[in-house]
Amino acid sequence: MDEHKRIEQLKERVDQTVFRNVHFTRAMEERVRSKICRNTGSLAWRQPFAFTAALLLVFVLLWSAWPAGSDPGQEQAAKPSHPDPGLLHGGTLEVPDLWHPSPRTETTFENKPFTYLGERPVRILTDENGFYEEQQQRIIWLIDAPQASKVELVAYDSGGRRIDLGTYQLGAPLYDAQGHFPSGIALPDPGVWKLQVLADGKHLGQVFVQVQAGVSPANRELVEPIVRNYLETEGTKLGWLGHDRDVNIELLGVEAPDAASRKVYAWVKVLSKDPRLSSGVSAPMVFDIAYDSKSYNVTDMQMPQDGSLYQSSLQKLFPPKVLERMKSHE
Repeated sequence: MDEHKRIEQLKERVDQTVFRNVHFTRAMEERVRSKICRNTGSLAWRQPFAFTAALLLVFVLLWSAWPAGSDPGQEQAAKPSHPDPGLLHGGTLEVPDLWHPSPRTETTFENKPFTYLGERPVRILTDENGFYEEQQQRIIWLIDAPQASKVELVAYDSGGRRIDLGTYQLGAPLYDAQGHFPSGIALPDPGVWKLQVLADGKHLGQVFVQVQAGVSPANRELVEPIVRNYLETEGTKLGWLGHDRDVNIELLGVEAPDAASRKVYAWVKVLSKDPRLSSGVSAPMVFDIAYDSKSYNVTDMQMPQDGSLYQSSLQKLFPPKVLERMKSHE
């Protein structure tokens, strides 16, 4: 068995451990070769326990190179604890940030343009406006893995939190990829997230995406007219405002776990235009929106209770991140 084959076997063994998400670089590979040669000799590969010993050496090398207290499942650079002695006085060592969004590439296939994020064997096609917290994003995955028939999706944030995103069957070739599948993904918080693809439990590839705070342009365009129409015409909870109303809506957040439903958080001001009423309301409200096979409509509206129950009901209706955004109205 040649040396290259042995190294590949070591990589496969490591991929079955907690180091499965660690990128095995060329420098690490050379260190393994050097260490094996010094400790086992060129004939040691033929000994009964030599391969196991070599595998242990790989663990030692990886563990010793990893920054203390960090999660091996994350791809982030170790920061040096001491200044580089080769730097001039007052200089600083710039450590590259490996946890950043994947580049966007524009290309063509059979004279048809398309834009993707990531690199082979895993790339994605998605809305150019990107990802927004708590709001489902439609994705087409381009996969180059002829041996795989289905894959598993897992998301990690930069703090190591993991979210399982389901298992998908690979479909026919699309553009220049050997296979593809569609998915809808909603990620809970702003920041950079790693979308990892596993095939037969092993790492196949990954794409890094930036999740933004606030409401996506698509959801804003969808929910604002629906909420406005409801506030202008609702007669049961807001009938005391009369039929002619002036409505102002400030969206604070949207939860869109799937295509059929939305939960909208907003600060609303509704004033009666009837001079005889001179009444109005300014308050945070929660709207449930659902699709009924024909159109989206508000199915429920809630607002905090008055008086001593205001704070407790506010906490029940609104998530912490939305409560934080309300402080500007206090």
